[in-house]
Amino acid sequence: MTSSQESSEERAAAGANCGSTMGIESLAGTFHPHAIEVQDFAYYALVIDVRPRAAYEDDHIPGAVHVEPPADPATPPVWPALEAAVSRVRLDQAILVYCGQGGLVSTPVAQALRWRGWTTDVLPGGWINYRRWVQAGLEVLPRLVPFRVLACTLGSESARVLDALRSAEQQVLDLEALASRRRFAFAPAATNQPAQAWFDSLLLRELRSFDPRRPVWVGDVGAKLGSIALPGALCDALAIAPVASLDAPIAVRVAAWVADEPLCADPQALLREVSALEPPPSLQLLGRWGALVAGGVAGVLLASILGEFLDGAYAHDRATRCLRQHPLPAIVAASLAPEPLRDAAAKQAIELAADERPAT
Repeated sequence: MTSSQESSEERAAAGANCGSTMGIESLAGTFHPHAIEVQDFAYYALVIDVRPRAAYEDDHIPGAVHVEPPADPATPPVWPALEAAVSRVRLDQAILVYCGQGGLVSTPVAQALRWRGWTTDVLPGGWINYRRWVQAGLEVLPRLVPFRVLACTLGSESARVLDALRSAEQQVLDLEALASRRRFAFAPAATNQPAQAWFDSLLLRELRSFDPRRPVWVGDVGAKLGSIALPGALCDALAIAPVASLDAPIAVRVAAWVADEPLCADPQALLREVSALEPPPSLQLLGRWGALVAGGVAGVLLASILGEFLDGAYAHDRATRCLRQHPLPAIVAASLAPEPLRDAAAKQAIELAADERPAT
Protein backbone atom coordinates (compact mmCIF):
# COMPACT_ATOMS: atom_id res chain seq x y z
CA MET A 1 0.00 0.00 0.00
CA THR A 2 1.41 3.40 -0.95
CA SER A 3 1.66 6.35 1.39
CA SER A 4 -0.95 8.25 -0.65
CA GLN A 5 -3.32 5.33 -0.36
CA GLU A 6 -2.67 5.07 3.36
CA SER A 7 -3.35 8.75 3.95
CA SER A 8 -6.57 8.58 1.94
CA GLU A 9 -7.80 5.60 3.89
CA GLU A 10 -6.81 7.17 7.21
CA ARG A 11 -8.69 10.36 6.32
CA ALA A 12 -11.75 8.33 5.37
CA ALA A 13 -11.61 6.46 8.66
CA ALA A 14 -11.23 9.69 10.61
CA GLY A 15 -14.24 11.21 8.91
CA ALA A 16 -16.33 8.10 9.52
CA ASN A 17 -15.32 7.76 13.15
CA CYS A 18 -15.82 11.41 14.05
CA GLY A 19 -19.02 11.85 12.08
CA SER A 20 -17.69 15.23 10.87
CA THR A 21 -15.02 16.77 8.67
CA MET A 22 -12.75 17.78 11.53
CA GLY A 23 -9.37 16.08 11.68
CA ILE A 24 -9.07 15.30 7.96
CA GLU A 25 -6.66 16.91 5.52
CA SER A 26 -9.17 17.33 2.71
CA LEU A 27 -12.67 16.36 1.71
CA ALA A 28 -11.18 13.49 -0.30
CA GLY A 29 -11.28 11.59 2.97
CA THR A 30 -14.98 12.27 3.45
CA PHE A 31 -16.07 11.34 -0.05
CA HIS A 32 -13.88 8.54 -1.38
CA PRO A 33 -13.95 6.22 -4.44
CA HIS A 34 -14.03 3.35 -1.96
CA ALA A 35 -17.80 3.83 -2.32
CA ILE A 36 -17.49 2.51 -5.88
CA GLU A 37 -14.99 -0.18 -4.84
CA VAL A 38 -11.77 1.34 -6.21
CA GLN A 39 -8.85 3.18 -4.67
CA ASP A 40 -8.47 6.93 -4.82
CA PHE A 41 -7.78 7.76 -8.45
CA ALA A 42 -4.43 9.34 -7.53
CA TYR A 43 -3.31 5.92 -6.26
CA TYR A 44 -3.21 4.54 -9.81
CA ALA A 45 -0.19 5.16 -12.01
CA LEU A 46 -2.53 4.95 -15.01
CA VAL A 47 -6.30 5.15 -15.48
CA ILE A 48 -7.49 3.78 -18.82
CA ASP A 49 -10.82 4.66 -20.44
CA VAL A 50 -11.82 2.06 -23.04
CA ARG A 51 -15.10 3.67 -24.11
CA PRO A 52 -15.64 5.20 -27.58
CA ARG A 53 -13.77 8.45 -28.25
CA ALA A 54 -16.94 10.60 -28.23
CA ALA A 55 -17.90 9.33 -24.77
CA TYR A 56 -14.40 10.05 -23.46
CA GLU A 57 -14.44 13.59 -24.84
CA ASP A 58 -17.82 14.26 -23.23
CA ASP A 59 -16.54 13.23 -19.80
CA HIS A 60 -13.97 10.97 -18.17
CA ILE A 61 -12.22 10.45 -14.87
CA PRO A 62 -9.81 13.41 -14.65
CA GLY A 63 -6.36 12.22 -15.66
CA ALA A 64 -7.59 9.13 -17.52
CA VAL A 65 -6.15 8.31 -20.95
CA HIS A 66 -8.29 7.05 -23.81
CA VAL A 67 -7.45 3.69 -25.37
CA GLU A 68 -10.28 2.47 -27.57
CA PRO A 69 -10.34 -1.31 -28.19
CA PRO A 70 -10.00 -2.41 -31.82
CA ALA A 71 -13.10 -3.58 -33.64
CA ASP A 72 -11.40 -6.76 -34.91
CA PRO A 73 -11.93 -9.56 -32.35
CA ALA A 74 -8.78 -11.29 -33.66
CA THR A 75 -6.59 -8.47 -32.37
CA PRO A 76 -4.18 -9.55 -29.55
CA PRO A 77 -5.49 -8.90 -26.01
CA VAL A 78 -2.78 -6.24 -25.55
CA TRP A 79 -2.99 -4.33 -28.82
CA PRO A 80 -0.44 -1.67 -29.87
CA ALA A 81 -2.29 1.36 -28.47
CA LEU A 82 -2.73 -0.35 -25.09
CA GLU A 83 0.90 -1.51 -25.16
CA ALA A 84 2.01 2.09 -25.68
CA ALA A 85 -0.23 3.38 -22.89
CA VAL A 86 1.14 0.99 -20.26
CA SER A 87 4.76 1.04 -21.43
CA ARG A 88 5.84 3.55 -18.78
CA VAL A 89 4.00 1.90 -15.87
CA ARG A 90 6.23 -0.16 -13.59
CA LEU A 91 5.05 -3.57 -12.50
CA ASP A 92 4.91 -2.42 -8.88
CA GLN A 93 2.38 0.28 -9.83
CA ALA A 94 -1.38 -0.16 -10.20
CA ILE A 95 -3.68 0.45 -13.16
CA LEU A 96 -7.43 1.15 -13.27
CA VAL A 97 -9.52 0.29 -16.32
CA TYR A 98 -13.15 1.24 -16.95
CA CYS A 99 -15.68 1.04 -19.75
CA GLY A 100 -19.27 2.03 -20.44
CA GLN A 101 -20.70 -1.48 -20.40
CA GLY A 102 -20.46 -2.48 -16.77
CA GLY A 103 -17.12 -4.23 -17.17
CA LEU A 104 -17.91 -6.15 -20.36
CA VAL A 105 -15.05 -4.43 -22.20
CA SER A 106 -12.77 -3.44 -19.34
CA THR A 107 -12.62 -6.84 -17.61
CA PRO A 108 -10.84 -8.66 -20.50
CA VAL A 109 -8.43 -5.72 -20.79
CA ALA A 110 -7.66 -5.92 -17.07
CA GLN A 111 -7.13 -9.67 -17.27
CA ALA A 112 -4.66 -9.24 -20.13
CA LEU A 113 -2.72 -6.66 -18.14
CA ARG A 114 -2.68 -8.90 -15.07
CA TRP A 115 -1.21 -11.68 -17.18
CA ARG A 116 1.57 -9.25 -18.03
CA GLY A 117 2.24 -8.67 -14.32
CA TRP A 118 0.41 -5.42 -13.52
CA THR A 119 -1.96 -5.01 -10.59
CA THR A 120 -5.10 -3.92 -12.43
CA ASP A 121 -8.47 -2.93 -11.03
CA VAL A 122 -11.77 -2.66 -12.90
CA LEU A 123 -14.36 -0.03 -12.03
CA PRO A 124 -17.35 -2.16 -10.91
CA GLY A 125 -20.54 -1.21 -12.70
CA GLY A 126 -18.62 0.75 -15.31
CA TRP A 127 -19.14 4.34 -16.24
CA ILE A 128 -22.68 4.68 -14.91
CA ASN A 129 -21.39 3.81 -11.43
CA TYR A 130 -18.81 6.61 -11.62
CA ARG A 131 -21.45 9.11 -12.74
CA ARG A 132 -23.70 8.21 -9.80
CA TRP A 133 -20.73 8.69 -7.47
CA VAL A 134 -20.01 12.14 -8.97
CA GLN A 135 -23.62 13.26 -8.65
CA ALA A 136 -23.79 12.06 -5.07
CA GLY A 137 -20.59 13.94 -4.25
CA LEU A 138 -21.94 17.16 -5.71
CA GLU A 139 -24.91 16.91 -3.39
CA VAL A 140 -22.81 16.16 -0.29
CA LEU A 141 -19.56 18.13 -0.45
CA PRO A 142 -20.84 21.71 -1.05
CA ARG A 143 -22.60 21.44 2.32
CA LEU A 144 -19.25 20.83 4.04
CA VAL A 145 -17.29 23.76 2.55
CA PRO A 146 -17.07 27.14 4.34
CA PHE A 147 -17.43 29.32 1.25
CA ARG A 148 -16.66 33.02 0.97
CA VAL A 149 -18.11 34.72 -2.08
CA LEU A 150 -16.18 37.36 -4.01
CA ALA A 151 -18.42 39.97 -5.67
CA CYS A 152 -16.91 41.67 -8.73
CA THR A 153 -18.78 43.16 -11.67
CA LEU A 154 -16.48 41.69 -14.33
CA GLY A 155 -15.50 38.07 -14.54
CA SER A 156 -11.99 39.22 -15.42
CA GLU A 157 -11.86 41.12 -12.13
CA SER A 158 -12.94 38.00 -10.26
CA ALA A 159 -10.17 36.05 -11.99
CA ARG A 160 -7.56 38.59 -10.91
CA VAL A 161 -8.70 38.66 -7.29
CA LEU A 162 -9.05 34.88 -7.05
CA ASP A 163 -5.53 34.50 -8.46
CA ALA A 164 -4.32 36.98 -5.84
CA LEU A 165 -6.06 35.05 -3.07
CA ARG A 166 -4.50 31.83 -4.32
CA SER A 167 -1.09 33.52 -4.30
CA ALA A 168 -1.82 34.55 -0.71
CA GLU A 169 -2.25 30.84 0.12
CA GLN A 170 -6.02 30.96 0.32
CA GLN A 171 -8.24 28.15 -0.97
CA VAL A 172 -9.95 29.15 -4.22
CA LEU A 173 -12.67 27.68 -6.43
CA ASP A 174 -12.88 29.44 -9.81
CA LEU A 175 -16.20 28.27 -11.20
CA GLU A 176 -16.04 30.57 -14.23
CA ALA A 177 -12.67 29.08 -15.21
CA LEU A 178 -14.06 25.54 -14.90
CA ALA A 179 -17.05 26.51 -17.06
CA SER A 180 -15.00 28.59 -19.55
CA ARG A 181 -17.43 31.48 -19.17
CA ARG A 182 -16.67 34.88 -17.61
CA ARG A 183 -19.27 37.46 -16.65
CA PHE A 184 -19.39 40.40 -19.10
CA ALA A 185 -16.70 38.93 -21.37
CA PHE A 186 -17.51 40.28 -24.82
CA ALA A 187 -14.68 38.92 -26.96
CA PRO A 188 -15.16 35.28 -28.05
CA ALA A 189 -13.81 32.78 -25.53
CA ALA A 190 -10.60 30.97 -26.44
CA THR A 191 -12.24 27.60 -25.76
CA ASN A 192 -15.76 26.21 -25.92
CA GLN A 193 -17.60 25.38 -22.74
CA PRO A 194 -17.12 21.84 -21.44
CA ALA A 195 -19.89 19.27 -21.48
CA GLN A 196 -21.99 19.36 -18.31
CA ALA A 197 -20.73 15.94 -17.22
CA TRP A 198 -17.07 16.96 -17.62
CA PHE A 199 -17.69 20.14 -15.64
CA ASP A 200 -19.24 17.99 -12.90
CA SER A 201 -16.16 15.75 -12.78
CA LEU A 202 -13.80 18.73 -12.59
CA LEU A 203 -15.92 20.39 -9.92
CA LEU A 204 -15.99 17.28 -7.75
CA ARG A 205 -12.21 16.94 -8.04
CA GLU A 206 -11.84 20.55 -6.87
CA LEU A 207 -14.23 20.11 -3.95
CA ARG A 208 -12.49 16.94 -2.77
CA SER A 209 -9.16 18.80 -2.62
CA PHE A 210 -10.31 21.39 -0.05
CA ASP A 211 -9.50 21.45 3.64
CA PRO A 212 -12.94 21.92 5.25
CA ARG A 213 -11.39 23.72 8.22
CA ARG A 214 -10.36 26.66 6.04
CA PRO A 215 -12.53 29.01 3.96
CA VAL A 216 -12.83 28.60 0.20
CA TRP A 217 -13.12 31.74 -1.93
CA VAL A 218 -15.43 31.53 -4.94
CA GLY A 219 -16.47 34.15 -7.46
CA ASP A 220 -20.08 35.27 -7.40
CA VAL A 221 -22.10 33.39 -10.04
CA GLY A 222 -25.70 32.55 -10.78
CA ALA A 223 -27.26 29.12 -11.09
CA LYS A 224 -26.05 28.85 -14.70
CA LEU A 225 -22.81 29.74 -16.43
CA GLY A 226 -23.77 29.76 -20.08
CA SER A 227 -24.80 26.18 -20.84
CA ILE A 228 -23.45 24.86 -17.52
CA ALA A 229 -25.81 24.39 -14.57
CA LEU A 230 -24.41 24.43 -11.04
CA PRO A 231 -25.45 21.63 -8.65
CA GLY A 232 -28.37 22.59 -6.43
CA ALA A 233 -26.41 21.97 -3.23
CA LEU A 234 -23.67 24.34 -4.39
CA CYS A 235 -26.20 27.06 -5.27
CA ASP A 236 -27.75 26.68 -1.82
CA ALA A 237 -24.35 26.90 -0.10
CA LEU A 238 -23.31 30.01 -2.02
CA ALA A 239 -26.65 31.70 -1.35
CA ILE A 240 -25.92 31.86 2.39
CA ALA A 241 -22.14 32.38 2.24
CA PRO A 242 -20.64 35.69 3.40
CA VAL A 243 -19.61 38.01 0.57
CA ALA A 244 -16.74 40.45 0.06
CA SER A 245 -16.66 43.01 -2.73
CA LEU A 246 -13.76 44.58 -4.60
CA ASP A 247 -13.10 48.24 -3.81
CA ALA A 248 -10.80 49.78 -6.45
CA PRO A 249 -10.73 53.15 -8.28
CA ILE A 250 -12.61 53.21 -11.58
CA ALA A 251 -9.47 54.25 -13.48
CA VAL A 252 -7.62 51.21 -12.10
CA ARG A 253 -10.49 48.92 -13.04
CA VAL A 254 -10.69 50.35 -16.56
CA ALA A 255 -6.95 49.83 -17.08
CA ALA A 256 -7.28 46.19 -16.00
CA TRP A 257 -10.35 45.74 -18.22
CA VAL A 258 -8.43 47.04 -21.23
CA ALA A 259 -5.68 44.51 -20.52
CA ASP A 260 -8.13 41.62 -20.06
CA GLU A 261 -10.85 42.35 -22.65
CA PRO A 262 -9.57 42.37 -26.26
CA LEU A 263 -12.72 44.09 -27.49
CA CYS A 264 -11.82 47.21 -25.51
CA ALA A 265 -9.39 47.97 -28.35
CA ASP A 266 -12.38 48.30 -30.72
CA PRO A 267 -14.83 50.74 -29.05
CA GLN A 268 -17.43 50.43 -31.80
CA ALA A 269 -17.50 46.62 -31.56
CA LEU A 270 -17.60 46.79 -27.76
CA LEU A 271 -20.48 49.24 -27.87
CA ARG A 272 -22.45 46.92 -30.17
CA GLU A 273 -21.98 44.04 -27.75
CA VAL A 274 -22.94 46.09 -24.69
CA SER A 275 -25.99 47.48 -26.47
CA ALA A 276 -27.24 43.94 -27.12
CA LEU A 277 -27.36 43.05 -23.41
CA GLU A 278 -30.70 42.45 -21.69
CA PRO A 279 -31.92 44.72 -20.29
CA PRO A 280 -30.21 47.17 -22.67
CA PRO A 281 -28.61 50.49 -21.72
CA SER A 282 -30.84 53.55 -21.69
CA LEU A 283 -31.19 55.65 -24.85
CA GLN A 284 -29.49 58.49 -23.00
CA LEU A 285 -26.42 56.37 -22.27
CA LEU A 286 -26.34 55.00 -25.82
CA GLY A 287 -26.44 58.52 -27.21
CA ARG A 288 -23.62 59.69 -24.97
CA TRP A 289 -21.52 56.62 -25.77
CA GLY A 290 -22.02 57.15 -29.49
CA ALA A 291 -20.69 60.70 -29.14
CA LEU A 292 -17.67 59.43 -27.18
CA VAL A 293 -16.91 56.85 -29.87
CA ALA A 294 -17.17 59.52 -32.56
CA GLY A 295 -14.91 61.81 -30.56
CA GLY A 296 -12.31 59.10 -29.99
CA VAL A 297 -12.53 59.40 -26.20
CA ALA A 298 -12.06 55.69 -25.45
CA GLY A 299 -11.04 56.08 -21.81
CA VAL A 300 -14.12 58.08 -20.89
CA LEU A 301 -16.30 55.64 -22.86
CA LEU A 302 -14.95 52.60 -21.00
CA ALA A 303 -15.30 54.28 -17.61
CA SER A 304 -18.92 55.13 -18.39
CA ILE A 305 -19.79 51.65 -19.65
CA LEU A 306 -18.25 50.05 -16.57
CA GLY A 307 -19.25 52.54 -13.88
CA GLU A 308 -22.60 53.74 -15.16
CA PHE A 309 -23.99 50.58 -16.71
CA LEU A 310 -22.24 47.25 -16.00
CA ASP A 311 -21.83 47.98 -12.28
CA GLY A 312 -25.54 48.80 -12.02
CA ALA A 313 -26.60 45.75 -14.04
CA TYR A 314 -24.52 43.50 -11.80
CA ALA A 315 -25.84 45.14 -8.61
CA HIS A 316 -29.41 44.59 -9.82
CA ASP A 317 -28.67 40.93 -10.58
CA ARG A 318 -27.18 40.41 -7.11
CA ALA A 319 -30.16 42.11 -5.46
CA THR A 320 -32.50 39.52 -6.97
CA ARG A 321 -30.60 36.41 -5.86
CA CYS A 322 -28.35 37.20 -2.88
CA LEU A 323 -30.81 38.18 -0.16
CA ARG A 324 -29.36 35.83 2.48
CA GLN A 325 -25.68 36.76 2.26
CA HIS A 326 -24.07 38.96 4.89
CA PRO A 327 -21.23 41.32 3.94
CA LEU A 328 -17.56 40.95 4.77
CA PRO A 329 -15.10 43.86 4.65
CA ALA A 330 -14.26 44.82 1.08
CA ILE A 331 -10.94 43.94 -0.54
CA VAL A 332 -9.47 47.43 -0.96
CA ALA A 333 -6.96 47.60 -3.82
CA ALA A 334 -5.18 50.63 -5.26
CA SER A 335 -3.96 48.44 -8.13
CA LEU A 336 -5.15 45.26 -9.84
CA ALA A 337 -1.63 44.21 -10.78
CA PRO A 338 -0.72 40.79 -9.34
CA GLU A 339 1.65 41.76 -6.51
CA PRO A 340 -0.28 44.67 -4.93
CA LEU A 341 -3.54 42.80 -5.37
CA ARG A 342 -2.02 39.75 -3.65
CA ASP A 343 -0.95 41.98 -0.76
CA ALA A 344 -4.47 43.43 -0.49
CA ALA A 345 -6.02 39.96 -0.57
CA ALA A 346 -3.59 38.67 2.06
CA LYS A 347 -4.33 41.65 4.31
CA GLN A 348 -8.06 41.03 4.07
CA ALA A 349 -7.65 37.30 4.74
CA ILE A 350 -5.48 37.97 7.82
CA GLU A 351 -7.99 40.46 9.21
CA LEU A 352 -10.88 38.07 8.68
CA ALA A 353 -8.98 35.25 10.37
CA ALA A 354 -8.30 37.51 13.37
CA ASP A 355 -11.97 38.50 13.59
CA GLU A 356 -13.10 34.88 13.43
CA ARG A 357 -10.59 33.59 15.99
CA PRO A 358 -12.46 32.60 19.18
CA ALA A 359 -11.81 34.75 22.21
CA THR A 360 -9.63 33.21 24.92
